[in-house]
Amino acid sequence: MFQRSIFKSLQRASFACKRDLRWQKSLNQRSPSVLFFYSSDSGNTKSNASAGSKKPGASSDSKKPSTSSDSKKPSTSSDNKKNVGRDDLAAENMFKGSPRFTQVFPKVTFSLRRDPRAEAAAAKRSMNIQPMLTPKNIRKMGGRALILVIYFTTVGYIIYQVFTYLYLVYTWPVAEELKGFKARNLMYLATYYDVLESQPDKALPFYERAKKLFLTKGADPKSLAIMHLELNIDRCRYELGQLEGIEERLTDMLERLQNMADQPQERYADDKVAHHREWLSSDMLIQKLVKVLGPTYFDQGNMDKAIEIYTIGLQAVKALKLSVAESFDTKDIIDYTTYDHMNLKEASLTYQLGEAFYAKHDYKTARTLFQATINYCRGHKSHITTAPRLLPDLRSFVDGWICLDSAAMVYLARMLIDEGDSSGSLSWIVAGRKLTSTDQHYNNKLCIRCESGFKTQLGRIAELQGDYQRALVRYREAYDYLYLNFMDKLEDKEADVARLEAMRGQMIDN
Repeated sequence: MFQRSIFKSLQRASFACKRDLRWQKSLNQRSPSVLFFYSSDSGNTKSNASAGSKKPGASSDSKKPSTSSDSKKPSTSSDNKKNVGRDDLAAENMFKGSPRFTQVFPKVTFSLRRDPRAEAAAAKRSMNIQPMLTPKNIRKMGGRALILVIYFTTVGYIIYQVFTYLYLVYTWPVAEELKGFKARNLMYLATYYDVLESQPDKALPFYERAKKLFLTKGADPKSLAIMHLELNIDRCRYELGQLEGIEERLTDMLERLQNMADQPQERYADDKVAHHREWLSSDMLIQKLVKVLGPTYFDQGNMDKAIEIYTIGLQAVKALKLSVAESFDTKDIIDYTTYDHMNLKEASLTYQLGEAFYAKHDYKTARTLFQATINYCRGHKSHITTAPRLLPDLRSFVDGWICLDSAAMVYLARMLIDEGDSSGSLSWIVAGRKLTSTDQHYNNKLCIRCESGFKTQLGRIAELQGDYQRALVRYREAYDYLYLNFMDKLEDKEADVARLEAMRGQMIDN
């Protein structure tokens, strides 16, 4: 019995040690964290071991009297099987975390064996991180970017069209007597192409369609609004070179406007340049008509008729200036811009009248008119320097005045050369080239012609001095400057070059 009890206690201890080793091994394989536990079997093992270390005579059987049942009951192999079953049951309870046999402490966050790659992979799986530049993500981002571009482009285009329409309605209103929503919008569209885009070929069909619609709506064909519309149609045709019947129509319209000017004036809101005043309709239409009818007679060579038309236009502009001056306010930005616009119209008509007198060889009158044009330009520049607080209309304060004074200086230099005063013409040439040499003026057609005109006058001076080679160089420079800037009307420059080349050929032959 004593040997059997020692054998059983040793067997239990070996089972417990193997169980502990298997448990630690399974923990190390599953997780790098540490798990501490204590088993109650270790106490039993110690007690059994201490019992086995006692003397043979001091056994527990000597203290505890045995009964007849114990002595009669033999020990079989079934007892060993029952003990093994109990050990397995205790192990299962310990694995389940039963508090009777096991005390489990919480997991420790640090690891005794750290694997950076495994930890990074575990973190990636836990956060579900995916690579950004995959084909699917690229297509998704490209689609979203395309949607944003289309959206902002559409919104920007709509905003631009709305503000352009409001600008046209405010600056160039259509007369209230002209009815029809579609016809009025056609007028605004024609004004957009005519004034803002400078494309008379696109503006002309819209003007013609608007006129037909206004007449079908019951507009008076002899009203000022319809005459203004007809004037815009003829002006676009003149700019496109469609001159058939323009002279007769404009002459008849001028007679009607002059008869209306002698009568009590009717007020008509048109030709607004950033202001709210109504203009005297007859004078306003006369000065617009003169800008088309005067150059028509000038191109035909009828200088007397051109001078007559330009004079009528100057009288109409002066009447407009008087109407503005009556209510002119020096502190009003709108009045400053309006008055400057009137000065521009007067200066341009004065310049055209001087051209007609120069073509008629009336140099005295032409010189007076060209010097008056230069004075108008100087007055305009003084307006800018003395009133920097203004926010004027750039069309009247910049574009219309560019090179107008230098163009007058070309004619003044030409007249002095015609009279044989080449030294006196150099002062006008030098002063004019300073104005045309500014970078911001290069895209202006009048500036291009002025620069070419100054080169031509330098060639004429060289020709008068007998330096034909230098004169030929200057004439070629004048021709090339116009040709390279895609200008028309090059016949005069070609004639100067051909004449000098013929002269040089004759000199070589002699």
